[in-house]
Amino acid sequence: MKIIKKLAGVLIAGAVIAAGAFAQKKAASTVKVGVCGSSNDQWKAVQYVLDSENAGIKIQLVEFSAYNLPNEALNSGDIQLNAFQHKAYLNNDASKNGYKITAIGDTLIAPLTLYSKKYKSVDDIKKAAGTNGTKAVRKNALRIAVPSDGTNLSRGIKLLEAAGFIEVNPAAGYTPEMKDITKLVYNIEVVPQTANTLPQTLDDYAGATINGTYALPSGFIPSRDGLIIEKQSESGDNPYVNVIVARTSDKDNAVYAKIVKAYQSQTVAEYVFSKYKESYFPAFAYGKIDANTAAATVKKVDAAIRW
Repeated sequence: MKIIKKLAGVLIAGAVIAAGAFAQKKAASTVKVGVCGSSNDQWKAVQYVLDSENAGIKIQLVEFSAYNLPNEALNSGDIQLNAFQHKAYLNNDASKNGYKITAIGDTLIAPLTLYSKKYKSVDDIKKAAGTNGTKAVRKNALRIAVPSDGTNLSRGIKLLEAAGFIEVNPAAGYTPEMKDITKLVYNIEVVPQTANTLPQTLDDYAGATINGTYALPSGFIPSRDGLIIEKQSESGDNPYVNVIVARTSDKDNAVYAKIVKAYQSQTVAEYVFSKYKESYFPAFAYGKIDANTAAATVKKVDAAIRW
């Protein structure tokens, strides 16, 4: 009888331990994060950091084909976070559509770069185009594409202004629209086009302004292939710093705060520097980065996290 009681006690204890382990496993949170493009491997580094801290959080990336989709999905509750946009785009899109979503952490900055498959420099384009000096597009104008979405359209226009192709109304500040182009200094036509199609249609243009989200997967490296690169501060006050976004009602969510902290880590900074070359830069505080250490971090993360 004592043996039976002891055995029963062992079985009950085992059941309690098993139940506890099951509960602990069940407690792990899966967080769906909306992204655009294919340059999102830095999230493997985020997962690596979370796993090393036994955070009990699993990141599930949900890829969207166009910029207008992740905010809609977040606002409607289809995903928990997104990370594809800078602050200026977020503010414009949320205001325009009435989305109740909020930035909860800075991530990266992706400078816009002018690329061309037909010309080797800005001067080469200018020589081929010839001068214009008016606001009207003239016959045989060379076409230069820019992203068509609000704030990235503004960035493309400002980059063409910096290159000397056009003049822009100073009153438009950092957010000019097509109507704010006051002069085509050279005989070009500025053509807005959906951002994710720019690398594939580059052959159709004299050049195109493309950001890292779509440039890197197509094999472009700014310092090697770019004709002019957007100059951007990495300060958190920069409206073009990319962010992690949550629904406003969830902005203080403890799980999401852990994800932001993991993203803003030295491991992720090293991963970004080595993996993405110059297409992205961390927009958060990090320590000195050694190239060999960063390359080792990429190997370590990629070996541990296989998505």
